[in-house]
Amino acid sequence: MTSVNKKYKSQQKTTNPIHPKSLIFLITLITLISLFPVTNLHSQTTSPCPEIKNERADKVYDKAIRAFRQRNYSETIRQLNDVIYIEPDYADAYFVLGLIYIKERRMNLKAAKENFINVIKLCPDYDIYAYYHLARITYGAQEYDKAYDYISIFLEDIDKIRTDEDYDEAVRIQDFAKFYEKMLKNPVPFNPKPVPGISTEYDEYLPIISPDNEMALFTRKIKIPPRKDDITPRMSFKERFMYSYRQDDEFNRGQIMPFPFNRHDNEGGATLTIDNRLLFYTLCKYTKDMRYYNCDICYSEFKNGVWTEIQSVGNNVNLSNAWDSQPSITSDGKTLYFVSDREGGYGGYDIYRTHKDNKDEWSIPVNLGTVINTRGNEKSPFIHTDSQTLYFSSDGLMGLGGYDIFYSKFKENGSWSEPENIGYPINSYDDDVGFFVSTDGHYGYFASNKFAGFGGWDLYSFDLYEEARPEKVLFVKGKINDENNTGYKNTHVELKNIESKGITKIPVDSVTGKYVAAVLFRNDYIMTVKRKGYVQESKYISRIDPRFTTPENLFVELKPIKVGKSYRLNDVYFDFNSYELKPESKILVEEFFLFLNENPTLKVSIQGHTDNIGNDNDNLVLSENRAKAVYEYLVSLGVDIKRVDYKGFGESKPIDTNTTKAGRALNRRTEFVIVKK
Repeated sequence: MTSVNKKYKSQQKTTNPIHPKSLIFLITLITLISLFPVTNLHSQTTSPCPEIKNERADKVYDKAIRAFRQRNYSETIRQLNDVIYIEPDYADAYFVLGLIYIKERRMNLKAAKENFINVIKLCPDYDIYAYYHLARITYGAQEYDKAYDYISIFLEDIDKIRTDEDYDEAVRIQDFAKFYEKMLKNPVPFNPKPVPGISTEYDEYLPIISPDNEMALFTRKIKIPPRKDDITPRMSFKERFMYSYRQDDEFNRGQIMPFPFNRHDNEGGATLTIDNRLLFYTLCKYTKDMRYYNCDICYSEFKNGVWTEIQSVGNNVNLSNAWDSQPSITSDGKTLYFVSDREGGYGGYDIYRTHKDNKDEWSIPVNLGTVINTRGNEKSPFIHTDSQTLYFSSDGLMGLGGYDIFYSKFKENGSWSEPENIGYPINSYDDDVGFFVSTDGHYGYFASNKFAGFGGWDLYSFDLYEEARPEKVLFVKGKINDENNTGYKNTHVELKNIESKGITKIPVDSVTGKYVAAVLFRNDYIMTVKRKGYVQESKYISRIDPRFTTPENLFVELKPIKVGKSYRLNDVYFDFNSYELKPESKILVEEFFLFLNENPTLKVSIQGHTDNIGNDNDNLVLSENRAKAVYEYLVSLGVDIKRVDYKGFGESKPIDTNTTKAGRALNRRTEFVIVKK
């Protein structure tokens, strides 16, 4: 026997999680004859037990042991039951019965449990293996609190543990029993519902929804009718890579992705950049030489209304002797996460990331390290639009099933936070993979065949609880309209962080004028659209504005600078009946100040307007004072008083009706007029 003298250490990571759904582990480590010499077992214990002085019971017990040595378990059970009938306090008989009921062909765990319980009732210190077997039985029955208590007693006396294997398994049982008990007693909210439109009577899986929430990509297994010349016609099914667009707040049924997609049997599992123009996905081809499907990561770009020819992301990422797949792209399109079983990893499948350089080439991938990757397998990485929160599946971290879903956040020091299990019942006793989260962080998505959906595998969504959500993201997209329709080659869009003053420059399509951006939404922002010879447009974006909790479309009208024309100072607001500039209004006036600095020859007049609520004269005075407040703040910032003046017009120049709330809001405005160019 091996003496176990090591101290117990709780380990978060293990290569062999014990799955309580299976009871196979209960019969794997017991070799009764070698572990338990079958003489009068009660004579071996050094602990005080009821003293047995019943010769008749001892004789029957000896017969039982002889039958046991001959592997005649039925006779052994009969004789041991006779022993107990003669002497109900015969602990040895209960113990051996418990062992047989674990070992026998028709396993009877209920009977085994009853016998081991009788042992510890008669003699709590009889043999620590009574607690060991009770722990394994109750663990398999998902009675985790009892399993934890039993195995903890077993581990209290390490010197009596017979093998290192028994010790290691006991530690795992203790860890997992404690974990399962905590998980099951603290379920997280989970209300999965099938996503209409995409989910049909066919199987749909490997889904992703675009960051702007407008497009879905997924795989559908569709019916292929038999050919007329088939000798035995029968319906078959084929995988098809699909897309679907949102219409009236619901996705349509979807269409097959056009050429160059769907030329192979095994392609899908896509990821999209935030502008929906660059698509990465997995393409698997059968390799005759190696006789298996070799998977690589490929991409296609949406140009001029069509998808370009599919290309490999390069030999740095795709290795000929490795399985490389399941890509996920960051919001800036410069970092790609994926799964590979290449050499040099920590387990079977690991998560890697690669960066795009200035030449649009992908770097040699870097393993995410031991915080994320284990000696087991990690799959299905999803990097959220915040580019900081990584969701993935692992069978090497402590979980409920084979693969559980975890999340980790990238920290400012360049490391990953310890992965958090997303919780029960989101995670189940089965494999849970292919999880992703909406850009607003409010919804989790996954494909499953475990629920009553529309048929087979369907796409499901649910409200993701607060603690598992990613960082808040400001996602803005839109189109710039040029009044002169001269294109957008020199048009610039900037997002300025109010706190840090950091500026994010947003690319603008030089032909369409479309733009899109996603940034961490920890502070308020100013979005400014600039173009030489045009009046800049600025908008204040508040973190608490409900319009920006989901991807928001912002359309901007660019207007050329013209003498005598008036332009609105957006989002310059005042409290009711007040002419004191609000803090956010001051920030927008500061942006206007920068515009005047960039156009030093301009002279402007600040003009104030009100709606028709209240006295005419009071409105005139109020509008004058509000225009003056803007004027004085510009002068305090450094604008020459020769370049700016002000005037109030009260309610005399409405631009919309005063009969509606929305119309009156438009009429309450601050404008500027170009006096000199």
